[in-house]
Amino acid sequence: MKAFLFRAATRCWRSASRYLSIGSQGVTERGARRIAIINAVAGLSAVNGFFFLSVSLFLGSDYLWINLSLLFFAGLFLLTPLALGLGFVVAVTYLWLVIGCAILLWTFTAGTHVGSHYFLLAAPPLVVMVLGPGRRVLAAFYVFSYVGMFILIERYVPRQSPFLDQPSWFINFSFTWAISTAATVNLVTAFYAFQRAETAEDALEAEHKRSEQLLNSLLPSGIAARLKDRPQEIIADDLPSVTILFADLVDFTPRVSLLQADSIILLLTRIFSEFDKLAEKYGLEKIKTNGDAYMVAGGLPNPRPDHAAAVADMALEMLSVIRQLAGEFGEDLAIRVGIDSGPAIAGVIASRKPFYDVWGDTVNMAARMESHGIAGKIQVTSRAKDAIGVGHCFEERGFLEVKGKGKMLVHFLMERDTP
Repeated sequence: MKAFLFRAATRCWRSASRYLSIGSQGVTERGARRIAIINAVAGLSAVNGFFFLSVSLFLGSDYLWINLSLLFFAGLFLLTPLALGLGFVVAVTYLWLVIGCAILLWTFTAGTHVGSHYFLLAAPPLVVMVLGPGRRVLAAFYVFSYVGMFILIERYVPRQSPFLDQPSWFINFSFTWAISTAATVNLVTAFYAFQRAETAEDALEAEHKRSEQLLNSLLPSGIAARLKDRPQEIIADDLPSVTILFADLVDFTPRVSLLQADSIILLLTRIFSEFDKLAEKYGLEKIKTNGDAYMVAGGLPNPRPDHAAAVADMALEMLSVIRQLAGEFGEDLAIRVGIDSGPAIAGVIASRKPFYDVWGDTVNMAARMESHGIAGKIQVTSRAKDAIGVGHCFEERGFLEVKGKGKMLVHFLMERDTP
């Protein structure tokens, strides 16, 4: 018996699901949801008609034409999904007309004391929810027509039926059923609307959070806040003293031709992820990566007195990280590092895909220190050495011919000065 009931319930559920999905093929998720609501209202209205038909069968042959009308309108309700083939608004209008005609007929026949006209008060929230904000005028017309119909019925239709002699139990049952059903429909509609609204708000908050995280990953937090608060402002700052570091993987371009694409991406991702952790550890700003090159800056966007020392400490740890990853990947990895300190200009470029960048002679000199450097060494200018100050050990390399600058005295940063 249990297995039979389970199979019957399963078949009923599948049939109901197929009925609700009629007309929703090839439409958007929102459209399919609204079509399912229309079909659900039509199906439940038909079920309600069949239910009253089964009850009125106990009232005798005097109710034969009432029973036939209940059967007729139940069939009209079930045909609602077919109207979707003529258009969404046509189907809504069809259902609106069928509901209105059915309630008018039953109320005039049975009197207002059976409460059939209270079903009219359950329709407005459903109409608004189905039509949505894009069809406000049509929704308002449907709603006010039902409300007006309810008022006219209350005012002009007699409570006692002039055609039928109804037992008190049927009157009480019908009135209670109508009031309870209308209230339940309104309650379910309200909960559904609130649930959809909260779902939309949660999705919006999640998307906002993702946007915030993305913006903060592209820009320094202070710059991101300025961009959000004043989106039309041109963000460009003169920075009197910053430290710039460039690092580049040695002989990486020839290695690219020997590795698979996923291996290259995995290697660079691991290296730069470790560098990002170091930048966060020392409170520095990663500016960008360019292929196998990495750029980081200290002293921006907010000035700090120890920006040069912080960059120097990160540079020394970068060498250690590369040695560890070389053993892990079984690759001969090495980097050249160049550092310079001095004034620079920083700002946000573009609006569609904004990024924070730094320009100036300090940036160019740091790039020269890297490109003229030696694998596994950290080459710094004299002014970077002075800015780093005590607490670090240096080795003088000597004078180096630098493009655009001539001969310059440069140094290698060797290690921290341990007392």
